[in-house]
Amino acid sequence: MGFLTPLFLAGLAALTVPILVHLTHRARSETIPFPSLMFLQRIPYRSSRRQTLRNWLLFALRCAAFALLALAFARPFLATPSQAAVALGGARTRIVLLDRSGSMAYGDRWTKAKDAARRALAELSPADRATVVLFDTVAQSAGEPTADRARLMAAVEAAPPGFGATRYGPALRMAAEMLEASSLPRREVVLVTDFQKTGWDARDDVRLPPGATLHGVDVSSGAASNVAITGVELSRDYEDGRERVVTAARVVNKGTRAVDGLDVTLEVDGRPVRQQKASLAANTSATVTFEPFPLPAAPARAAVRTTPDGLPQDDAFSFVLAPGGDLRVLVLESAGAPSRRSLYLRRALQIGHRPRFRVDVKPAAGLVPDDLATSAVAVLNDVAPSAGAAKRLRDFVANGGGLLVALGEESLAGWADAAALLGSRPGAAADRSADWGGTLAHLDYAHPIFELFRGPRSGDFSTARFFRYRALDARQGVLARFDDGTVALAEHPIGKGRVVVWTSTLDTFWNDLPLQPVFLPFLHQLVKHAGGHAETRPWYTVGEALDLSGETELRGRDAAVVVPSGQKERLPADRRALELRAPGFYEVRRLEGGRWSRLAAVNFDPAESDLATLDPEELAGAVTQKGDGRAARASAPPTTEEHESRQALWRWLLIAAVAFLAGETILSNRLPRIRTQGARA
Repeated sequence: MGFLTPLFLAGLAALTVPILVHLTHRARSETIPFPSLMFLQRIPYRSSRRQTLRNWLLFALRCAAFALLALAFARPFLATPSQAAVALGGARTRIVLLDRSGSMAYGDRWTKAKDAARRALAELSPADRATVVLFDTVAQSAGEPTADRARLMAAVEAAPPGFGATRYGPALRMAAEMLEASSLPRREVVLVTDFQKTGWDARDDVRLPPGATLHGVDVSSGAASNVAITGVELSRDYEDGRERVVTAARVVNKGTRAVDGLDVTLEVDGRPVRQQKASLAANTSATVTFEPFPLPAAPARAAVRTTPDGLPQDDAFSFVLAPGGDLRVLVLESAGAPSRRSLYLRRALQIGHRPRFRVDVKPAAGLVPDDLATSAVAVLNDVAPSAGAAKRLRDFVANGGGLLVALGEESLAGWADAAALLGSRPGAAADRSADWGGTLAHLDYAHPIFELFRGPRSGDFSTARFFRYRALDARQGVLARFDDGTVALAEHPIGKGRVVVWTSTLDTFWNDLPLQPVFLPFLHQLVKHAGGHAETRPWYTVGEALDLSGETELRGRDAAVVVPSGQKERLPADRRALELRAPGFYEVRRLEGGRWSRLAAVNFDPAESDLATLDPEELAGAVTQKGDGRAARASAPPTTEEHESRQALWRWLLIAAVAFLAGETILSNRLPRIRTQGARA
């Protein structure tokens, strides 16, 4: 029990009034004038100074009335919401949503959030049911609502802080489903969070059931200052044949105060290699560019760091520095072929920079094993290999190499002995010059070669005209067809590698594709896909997954994963995706045989660095507003005044006091008559 104005309890001192009245009231002697006293006997009048209570009921009524008046003016209320719920509204279902996103690591927010969750559970009565839902990007429940307060408290105690982005939608949707299934008369959601603005999307269609209330517990400490590194740009160049990298970091000041002389350091394998100072005005960003330095020979762990502040998770940005992975391409053509045959092919590949293509051109007849040993992709440009060359090429592809075949004027002869490379033997050339050439009409945009051109204004293949192309009886792996249904592009796997067949030329002899804007990116995609080149991402964001399905070294094998905390986890052979749950470096190693490993850098979500807050009323109104108008909402836990006003116990006490006073009046008026009647009797 609590009191809004406890000073009025001093009115209980008025209880002394009826006590004094009852204890000091004496029966008065009545004097009657008489003309002569000679005939009367003198009798001494005696009175007792010590009085006793003779009418306990009247005394009790008077005391109770004074006590009730004092209590009414003191404005009492039941101290805990659970007591009020049992007394006034019945049992309830309470869902405690505990935000464990990355921004909750700022200052003491996580400690305050756990304390608030404990208080929300401590207020429960034995008849109430509750559960705890931890959320960041996704929501995770501790189970169905229960009366087992100890289990819920243990869930809060064991709750770890997370690194994911704030998302209110999934948590509120889970709470709504639990409340819909509840049969208790009162339904509540307690949202313990810092009300980060980026966590709420107004397009989220989330509504609590009618009559449900949302109580928000804001653990943010008002305006927060935060300096974060939100991204890194890597550009490469070459000096004296050695690859170098230029690192530029984006530093953001999310505070209301300027920051001067901020130290920003670039580390590689834990050693500082470059350092700069930055100055940022309030709510601004800056780019810090470091001097170029040579790339290490093997993938290395790199990070850009700044001075730690209230949110240390975003004061470092990790990434993997790896050699550019130059793709060596061996172009094979017929002896005495004109220089223009590989002109467009060579020029287009020389422009590439991610990766950089290193192109060598030589006659197919002079192919030796050492040529393929240093190449990632071989291109048969309008030439049919000999039986010996075809065997070497097949072994090269089976061991993981790539082969791109362009069929042209000189491609038909000789393929009888090497048709296994293509999966089928090429046929005669179709001449479409009479109808102004054919066009590419059917492309598999889901394939990596054409995925780049899926979006609008990303490349138009329909403008290219194909005057001649060869027939190819490919049953599987068809990636593109001409408008007459003839195969234009197909791929054929051999061992660990693949063969990609283009049924026209890569120059302007049979088509004008090399003159179209799409030729350059199309050829780059062709060669990269044939060589199995996948650009290694320098970093990931918490919540993403590392796809290992393309790692041939892991096929059918278990792997060991070293997480940022240093602990080791086992990745079964049937799982080829690794969830990245924390910032830092993940290393995937093959358990048996070989030294293969994969390094991945994971960073804090940049959205969590923005600590701007959302108006709790906006969130409560969006979630609890219903068309029938029955939904209640509260943006914060009720204050003491609100809590007392909702219970209004003083009204009942005042009514009781008036009733007692009325009873006292009636009884006190009847007592003299009762005494008189008794005396007469």
